Amino acid sequence: MIRLIGILIAAGLLAAGIVWIADRQGELVFTLDAYEIHMSAAVAIALAVLFTIAVVVLARLISTLITSPGAIGAWFNARRMRRGNDALSEGLIAIASGDAAEARRQAERARGILGSHPLALLLHAQSAVLDGDEAGQRHAWRAMLHHDRTEFLGLRGLFLLAARDNQPDQALVFAERAHALRPRVGWAATALFELKAAHGDWADARKVLDDSARFKLLDAPVLRRRRAVLLAAEALDADRRGESEAALERANDALSLDPGLLPAAILAAKKLAGTGKLWRAQNVIEACWAIAPHPDLAEAYAAMKPDESHEQRAARLAGLAHLNRDHFESRLLESEEAVLAGNWTEARRLLAPFATDSASARVCALMGEIEEGERGDATLAHAWLARAARAPRDAEWRCRHCGATQGEWSAVCRNCSNFDTLAWGAETPHAEILPAPPPRRLATPRAEPAIVSLPRPPDDPGPGGLEY
Repeated sequence: MIRLIGILIAAGLLAAGIVWIADRQGELVFTLDAYEIHMSAAVAIALAVLFTIAVVVLARLISTLITSPGAIGAWFNARRMRRGNDALSEGLIAIASGDAAEARRQAERARGILGSHPLALLLHAQSAVLDGDEAGQRHAWRAMLHHDRTEFLGLRGLFLLAARDNQPDQALVFAERAHALRPRVGWAATALFELKAAHGDWADARKVLDDSARFKLLDAPVLRRRRAVLLAAEALDADRRGESEAALERANDALSLDPGLLPAAILAAKKLAGTGKLWRAQNVIEACWAIAPHPDLAEAYAAMKPDESHEQRAARLAGLAHLNRDHFESRLLESEEAVLAGNWTEARRLLAPFATDSASARVCALMGEIEEGERGDATLAHAWLARAARAPRDAEWRCRHCGATQGEWSAVCRNCSNFDTLAWGAETPHAEILPAPPPRRLATPRAEPAIVSLPRPPDDPGPGGLEY
C-alpha cells in the first residue's frame, strides 16, 4: 500500500513538472555557423533531460564493459565453489556413513575442483584413513603443513602415523612442532611429555609439564604426581652418576610432593643414613610405610642399625608395621619377626587370614616354617613348601598398561615406554588390606598385646636439637 502511494505521488509530480514546462513562454535561439536555430523553452528543457539520460546510460554501458571480465570471473568462481562445496559435503557424508569408495571419489572430485584448498586436503586425508591408504594419508597430512589453517592438523596426522608405525624419533619432531605452534592444546603437550620421558629427558619433560600447569591442561593431583615421579627419576640417575648430594636433593623434592613414592623414599633414607642422619632416614621410611608398605622399606629400615640386638630390631620393625597394621605387608613383616623369635602362636595368628587356597608363595613358605617349628610336622611343612612352589606369584613391579613385570622401579615401563605405569602388585592379588574386624562383645573382651612406640632419641638432632 505504501509503495503504491509512493508511485502515485511520483507520477503526480512528473505530470506537474511537464505541465509547468509546457506553460513556460519564451524562445531559445542560437546560431551555428550559417544556421540559426529557434525552439521553444519547453522543447529545450526536454532535449536537455534526454541528453542527460543518454549520458548516464552511456556511462553505465562503458562501466559494464570495463568490469565485465571480473564479474564473469567472479560468477565462474562462485559456481566453482558451489560445486566444490557440494563435493565436500557429499564426501563428508560418505565418510560418516563408512562408504570408502564414495568418499574417495568425492575427495578426488573436490581436489580437482578446489585444488589445494584446506578442506579438500582434509577430505582427502579422511578418505585415505577410511580406505586404509597410508601413502595417501601421509601425502595429505604433509600437504596441510603448507597452510597456516591446517598446519596443526597435519602435524597431528603425521604424529599419529609415526606413533602407530613405532617411529618415536619422527613422532618427537612432530610433537615438538605441534606444541610450539599451539602450547594450549592438550594432546600436543601430553604427547611431547611422554616422548621426552620415554627418552629419559627429565628436565625437558618438566618444562613441558610446567607449560601444562600454566595453561591448566592437567589437574593439580596429576601435576604433583608427575613432578614427583620425574624428580625421583632424576634422583636415581644422579645416584648412578655418583652425585650423592644432587640425588638426595631430588629425592627430598619428590617426597615433598608425594611422601609415598617408594624409590624416592628408599634412596633418601639410604643417603641420610649414610651421612649419619638416622632419625631423619627412619622418618622418611615411616612416612612412606604409612601410605604404601613395601618389603624394600622394611629391609632398609632394618639395615639402619646393624649393631642392635634381635629383640631391639624386632621391636623396631613391629613399630613400623603398626603404622599400617592391617596391610598385607605389615602382617607379613610381623609374622616374619615372630618366626625368627620362635613365637609360633603369634606368627600363626598373623598369617591365618592369608593362609587360604589363594595363599601366595611367601605365605606358604612361612606356614611351612611354622608347622615344622611349632609342631615338628615335617609332612605338613613339606606340603606347605610344595604349595609355595606352585602358589601365585607375590607382588612385583607390574605395568598397568601392558602387564609386563620388571625387577625394579623405573619412571617409564621398559616394555611399552609408558610413563608412571608401574605399580607394586600381584597378577592375582590377594586382599592387600584386611577387612575391618567385627565388633567385639562387651561381655567377653579379648585383650591383645599392643605396641606403643615411645618417642625415640634423635640420631641427628641438628643445631640445638631443633629438628627433634
